[in-house]
Amino acid sequence: MQVERQFVRVKQRQLVVELPESFINHPVEVIALTLDEDEPMPPRRRHPHPDIGGKGRTLGDLVNPVVDEAEWECLK
Repeated sequence: MQVERQFVRVKQRQLVVELPESFINHPVEVIALTLDEDEPMPPRRRHPHPDIGGKGRTLGDLVNPVVDEAEWECLK
């Protein structure tokens, strides 16, 4: 079983839900629940496109610059 959970603010009576391609040709159950107004909506989690996901590399230190400050043109 796969799960797709989304939090959306309803603006009209109809709602379009985008599902992953893996859901195609499978039966699905859709349940709509209202949230309490006191609870803030959780932020929507972003995911990289599958073609670029996991291909990034970290070069050098994350805190200190890779290039020495003496080589910065903007400080001259």
